[in-house]
Amino acid sequence: MADDPAVKEQVKQILLNHKGEDNPISSREINEEIGVDDIGSFPSTRAIIRELVMDDYLPVAASTKGYFVIQDEDELEDYIDQLENRVMNITERKFAVQRAVLEWDEEIVDEDSDLL
Repeated sequence: MADDPAVKEQVKQILLNHKGEDNPISSREINEEIGVDDIGSFPSTRAIIRELVMDDYLPVAASTKGYFVIQDEDELEDYIDQLENRVMNITERKFAVQRAVLEWDEEIVDEDSDLL
């Protein structure tokens, strides 16, 4: 059902009714309308939204309150800043885990993957 073009179009229309960061809609609310997920994290719903951004060039941003279509340059700038911060946090965590493994007293099996 998540691969259904009609469902994708329905999600697109839902998102187009939620323009601006002051008018978000959660993945739960979207799923209540389209009914593709029975899992609480709504992976199929989120995958459709991602596809709309990646393939259909719909300028959708996400916040802790939900998804919305970006309306102006300030919203775009805020969202880009948020994404860049997430990238930096993930990068810091990656290096911290690698450092922790090197300092770890117990043996970690290295199967020649060049990570250690």
